[in-house]
Amino acid sequence: MSVAGSEPSVAEFAMRLSQQKLVAEFGLFAMQQANGLHDILQEASRVAADGLQTRFAKVLQHQPGEADFLVCAGVGWQPGVVGNARIGGDLASPAGYAFRTQRPVISNHLSDEERFRTPDLLASHGIKSALNVVIRGGDAPPFGVLEGDSTDRHDFGDHDSTFLQSLANTLAAALEMQARQDARDRLLQEKDLLMKEVHHRVENSLQLVRSILQLQARAQTSGEIRVQLEEAASRISAIGAVHHRLHAGGSVETADVPSYFDGLMDDVRQLLPGDDTARPIAIDSPQITLPVSVITPLGLITMELITNSLKYGSGPVRVTIRPLESAIEVAVADDGQGFPAGFDPAQSRGLGMRLVRALCKPGGGVEIDRSVPHARVVARLALG
Repeated sequence: MSVAGSEPSVAEFAMRLSQQKLVAEFGLFAMQQANGLHDILQEASRVAADGLQTRFAKVLQHQPGEADFLVCAGVGWQPGVVGNARIGGDLASPAGYAFRTQRPVISNHLSDEERFRTPDLLASHGIKSALNVVIRGGDAPPFGVLEGDSTDRHDFGDHDSTFLQSLANTLAAALEMQARQDARDRLLQEKDLLMKEVHHRVENSLQLVRSILQLQARAQTSGEIRVQLEEAASRISAIGAVHHRLHAGGSVETADVPSYFDGLMDDVRQLLPGDDTARPIAIDSPQITLPVSVITPLGLITMELITNSLKYGSGPVRVTIRPLESAIEVAVADDGQGFPAGFDPAQSRGLGMRLVRALCKPGGGVEIDRSVPHARVVARLALG
């Protein structure tokens, strides 16, 4: 240790440089999100001990509403101390004084100390000197105290205090970052739970509406009304399938198109009458990702066209999806004869075709491909 006014020795100068390096390295360590709170606190204790060239160091976490600290991290201590031992937090305790006054406390001769009592934990480990600094950053209440302890050093000085306070300030910044991350994680978890509950309620509501329509259909004596109610129930099932598949994908913002439609076709097959399950449905789509605002109407359009193909067509159903410059195109084909020669989708009054036109948005549309000898209908969902 240098005398006031004298030049620092080479050894002391090297020690101060080493302390600065330790603080910088700890800052990099603490800012890595992979390191949890325990690892950060434990690393701070290790760095404090290395920088002060002593065996013992610890992080004392203030216990709100209580008059003491918990030893939440540390190095050099006997087994069972970290996580269990308590240190007094009043003004008669070195750590308590540093915490309450927010000033560093240097106690180079604990046995002769008249300002403070020596905590039992320090006495039982033969600690002769201690250095305490508060861990505080920003507007948040102080976290606690960072303490370096020694069984042989009696020369903790201002440079050591500056080092330990710099380390404590860096630790405080890391703790604030960790607290913000924990808060974000909690909000994301709450959002995820809320979204799951919303999805569950929506699915239950759609199932209820479908069941009511099916009950009303069975009670009808009019065949025409029964068919209309059954078609309405089928469309509710299609909406439910689209909704369920979005939720099953795990994202509320985007969906992978091939995976989404493969899953959606599995749902469709479960909704089909027994005679229709034998007709295969093949999906051809590039590996693209679309926002939910696009994939939802695209799924409903595809479901409507597939249902129409299963109802009126024959043979395998082939679905092709491809992105265009300002639209997404979906084509559904089968081996049937297709639509009548004079059929115009734009003039159709059928509910299914009207729904498809509405979902395609202005700028999109639906048309019959008459360049092929089989049934093929093409819909373009306008983007933007």
